[in-house]
This record gives sequence, structure tokens and C-alpha cells, in this order.
Amino acid sequence: MIFISHNKRDRDTARNLALSLVAENLSIWYDEWEITAGDSIIAQINAGLASCTHFLIIWSRNAAKSHWVRRELSSTLARSIQIGTPRLIPILLDRTPLPELLADIKAIRYQDGREEDRRDLIRAVTGRNPSADLIRAVVRKYHEVIRCPQKADTARLKACPKCGSDSIEAWEDFEVNQEWADGQIMESPTFIPAVRCLECGWSRRLYDIDPESGV
Repeated sequence: MIFISHNKRDRDTARNLALSLVAENLSIWYDEWEITAGDSIIAQINAGLASCTHFLIIWSRNAAKSHWVRRELSSTLARSIQIGTPRLIPILLDRTPLPELLADIKAIRYQDGREEDRRDLIRAVTGRNPSADLIRAVVRKYHEVIRCPQKADTARLKACPKCGSDSIEAWEDFEVNQEWADGQIMESPTFIPAVRCLECGWSRRLYDIDPESGV
């Protein structure tokens, strides 16, 4: 398993790297995917560190100032020295010097998410060139992340398919039915179960949502 250590300000880069690795059917520990509401953050991180075979550290001026990143690195270095694993792979986002204990480790200089960056990353982890399944992996991970089987009232959605916000709720849409009665038009509302996003305004009636894709 590959543990991705990063500062929250470098989250977009971390997510892109995680998706590139998922496309190769590799097991990833990435906090956005592993830590959910109610979890112990420390317990989840410790579990990820204890079982990882590769430790990917995204290094930048943000990471250098991060208490969490340095704690994860210290713990991993100690374990690596003792038992030889995990393998440490630094990903450099800027010119911030690596800690001295990592100075002799070959690092990857990540530019802007180009295909060359992805190739270097996959080679460093697997020793081979990347496959061509990145888009498929992105779509698969997207559906996995936004859905939750326990949320039946929101069609098993836990995040908005449009903007990604978790501010979604069940609500009742309605339509007005008209019919003739006693020579005049009578109107009566019909309420229909639906789900909506409070952040971007996206909404769907439950019967319009594909049970497989969630959209």
C-alpha cells in the first residue's frame, strides 16, 4: 500500500497523484478517501503508516512547515531504518530543501501534472511504465467517493455529483396536477421525493437518478 503524506495546501496535487496510482490498480492511503466523519484521525493515520510499503511525501514550503507531515516522516524514517520498509519517495513541488535524512534519496520533481510526471511516478513505485486507464480510474473513484449505501434518502449520494459538496439533503419536489371537476379546473399538488445540493443548487428527483451511477 502507498501512503501519501502531504500538507492540506497541496491537496490538489496529492489528489492527482492518488488518482494516477489508482489507475494502476495500486492500493492507496490518501486521507480524503480513508478518513470519514467520526473516525479517529490519529488512529487512521497510524494504521495507514503501519501497513504501507511505499511512503510518498509531497514536499514543498507548505510541507516543511507542517507539524503533521514531519510527524509522519519521522515515524516512517524510524520504521524504515529498523526493518527496511517502507520505501520513501519524495515528490518535490518547489525548491524547498529536503530534510538531511532524505538528501541522498532520489526524488521526483513534479512540474504541473504532465504525462511525464505520471510516468516518473509510476516507474518509481512499480518499476514499469503507466497504463492508459487513468480516465477509467478517475470515473470509478468518483462514483466510489460520492456514494454511500446507507444514505437511502439521498439516493445513496453523500456528495453532490456536480460540485462535490457534502451539503446535500433529501427534500420534496412537487408538481401541480390539473383536472376537470364540476365544470372547472381543479389543481392539486403531488409531492415527489428528491435530493438537492445546498451549495450549488443541483437537484434531482429520486426516480430520475440512475441507481448504478448515482447521476
